[in-house]
Amino acid sequence: MRPATLSQAAQAMDADLQATHVNALVGGATTDSRKVREGDLFFALRGKTDGADFAPEAHLRGAIATVATRRLEVPTLVVEDPLQALQKLARWSLLRQDAPSPTVVGITGTVGKTTAKDALATILRHAGKRVSATVGNLNNEIGLPLTILSADPRTEVLVLEMGATHPGDIQYLCAIAPPDIGVLTAISPVHLDSFGTLEDLAAAKGELAVSLPESGTLVAPAGAPEAATGSGRSLERRITFARTSDADLVASRIQATDEGLRFVADFAGESAEVRSPVFGTHLVEPLLASLGGALALDLDLERAARGLSRLRRTGLRGDVYRLREDITVYDDSYNASPAAVAAVLRYGADQAKTQRRRLVVVLGGMFELGACARAYHREAGELAESVGVDLLVCVGDEARWYAETFTGKTLFYQDAASAAEALREELRGGDYLIVKGSRGVGLDTLTRTLRESLALV
Repeated sequence: MRPATLSQAAQAMDADLQATHVNALVGGATTDSRKVREGDLFFALRGKTDGADFAPEAHLRGAIATVATRRLEVPTLVVEDPLQALQKLARWSLLRQDAPSPTVVGITGTVGKTTAKDALATILRHAGKRVSATVGNLNNEIGLPLTILSADPRTEVLVLEMGATHPGDIQYLCAIAPPDIGVLTAISPVHLDSFGTLEDLAAAKGELAVSLPESGTLVAPAGAPEAATGSGRSLERRITFARTSDADLVASRIQATDEGLRFVADFAGESAEVRSPVFGTHLVEPLLASLGGALALDLDLERAARGLSRLRRTGLRGDVYRLREDITVYDDSYNASPAAVAAVLRYGADQAKTQRRRLVVVLGGMFELGACARAYHREAGELAESVGVDLLVCVGDEARWYAETFTGKTLFYQDAASAAEALREELRGGDYLIVKGSRGVGLDTLTRTLRESLALV
């Protein structure tokens, strides 16, 4: 966060300042009293609990003041809505005129957001840029302003992941952090319970493109729906990416190796080899999106490609490790959507075939798919059949739909713990195991159990 006094922060939030140390410097912001650092503002949000109840703890940990709806027994900034105050402060800090503002890159899409965000931040750091980026996937109306307020004040490029579960969410986030560059990773079925149709979902993601200034740049997949790319919007630059030649930025000669992913990227007559320690050919598109973001920031292709060699995987997103008896695990248990499940099935089948291993797949249900949920599960089951899955383990109620089109050996379990216990007996030496499912299924507990019980010795 750029240096600001408590008085300046209060003015930015339209707050009534109930404190004496008005010229003390604000160091940052948090909504969690357990994570307060010296000089932080503690925002007392209301949820299952009232954040104001934790103000004394935050004060003891070093909070400079608490932002709340009422005066407390600790230094307080009284506001109507602490969440809106957090967002106001973030916008003010980002756009204040007394210091250079960082270039803001907004990243959205239905899959690949976090990978693209991590990859772009890695590229830029490798190129010597001062970068701040969303931590994990804190990409909503709380996480985004906290990211802004935790950014190094010397930040040159701010990379912000922007998530959405309802129409208008992206537009709202862009109002807090107006983007200079937009990166769209993909459009595929997710959150259809909230959006209704794929077209509505595309329009919601297109709020990023619509929020760009005319001087802005949009990086997007070639062939993405017009609603997602703001096709009627006049922008200074557009960069498309794909695996085919009808894009500006093209990936070819794609290889999945034991060391990660390799491909050749071509852009404007230049070529560069990409070698990145991430696993799965379905990650080509998020990496292309990150390269497009780097190009939009005027990095040359070769330098950007070299930066991807430094990328490190986020936990539960394509981790590959070995268990006892040479069992290989591809752990992508963080979340799931129809497109992501299909990509992982194809990747796993290719790896199992190449390595001559039995393919065992654990699939949890895919959530928030609305009226199309059963159809999408059936499609995934059909694909599992066609790529040659040897054993399909279904976890959770929705996962039973996979078996309606998969005719091979299938096991059903209501929860991840039961599936983990059974897998300890079902797995054979040399198996290739894929684990994929929506976060709510809890398949991370399954992989953790297997790692503990079948660890290499």
